[in-house]
Amino acid sequence: MLQSILSNICILLLMHLCIQTLYFREGDWEFKKKKRIQWIHISIVSLATVSMFYMPLFIGEYRFDLRTIPLTILAWLHGPSYALPALVIASIWRWLMGGSGAVPGIVFGLILPTILALCFHRLDSMKRFTYVHSFFAFSAFWLLSDLPIIFLVPSGWKVFKQIALLRFFSFHFGATLLHFFIRLSIHHVQLIQKLRFYADHDPLTHLYNMRKFVEVVNTKHRRRCIAMIDVDFFKRINDTYGHQNGDEVLKGLAQMIQSFAPSQMIAGRYGGEEFIACISTESESEAAKLLNRLRTEIEKHTFFTVDNQPLPSITVSIGVAPLNCDNRIEKAIEQADQYLYIAKQTGRNKVVWEKQ
Repeated sequence: MLQSILSNICILLLMHLCIQTLYFREGDWEFKKKKRIQWIHISIVSLATVSMFYMPLFIGEYRFDLRTIPLTILAWLHGPSYALPALVIASIWRWLMGGSGAVPGIVFGLILPTILALCFHRLDSMKRFTYVHSFFAFSAFWLLSDLPIIFLVPSGWKVFKQIALLRFFSFHFGATLLHFFIRLSIHHVQLIQKLRFYADHDPLTHLYNMRKFVEVVNTKHRRRCIAMIDVDFFKRINDTYGHQNGDEVLKGLAQMIQSFAPSQMIAGRYGGEEFIACISTESESEAAKLLNRLRTEIEKHTFFTVDNQPLPSITVSIGVAPLNCDNRIEKAIEQADQYLYIAKQTGRNKVVWEKQ
């Protein structure tokens, strides 16, 4: 019995290691489409569940193992789109193995605990459940899985009493151990996602940083323009209302720029109060018209301090330059910056481009 329990726990830990590797390295895989990741995850859980069928505790022709744990955790954490395919695979496999215990094993060891776990999934995600919640939940899964011994096995009550304590503690040990490592992995994945995000984005505005902006722009091959956008009299805002309120203005501007024309424009933070954008248009004049609408919207928009007090009107100056095969992005940025300087010198709150 002990060998069977330890073998099942080893399978649980190996399953977790494979799934953890899948998600930790998700950004590195060539097949990183979400659906493929999902089906690989389902396959790993199905394989782990099926593997436990071959390392059971036998009572007559009935098999008892920890098969319930992978499926219930999958259902609890990821819902029916993950759990039901894995449940079908495991159930079919157990059916093909045959034996008089096949149907009870499928119904009580697989289907009913998975349905109960799906009910928990609808209430909340495992990520927010405490170990106390998990204890009661896995106690319910264990009872669904093992209580049929009383009714299906000869001298069932006697057999149940003999193995109940060991089964209860082994079930909870395996489930709690897996739960602990899953929560730890979720935390690590979240940290990795944050690190990846801030490697590519400005921490204040959440726009692309310059490295990522250039990388993304260089993957586009349509006709484009580069725009340099600078906040007028930004130093005055910082000096008058404080740097915290200046940051609020930058965050608000970033949101407006990012959401203005997402299908045509890629935005990033150049530095300080300057933003940069790449606009997909047929000509500079079209890009200038689009940016002029953005400039007008910014001028009409009311920005607020952290104390929810309205700020004076905020305006921006914009310089636009073409980006094509004959013009590297560094050159386009330099030209756009020159036109931005002209906009600043000739009154601010305007869009300047070559063929104006």
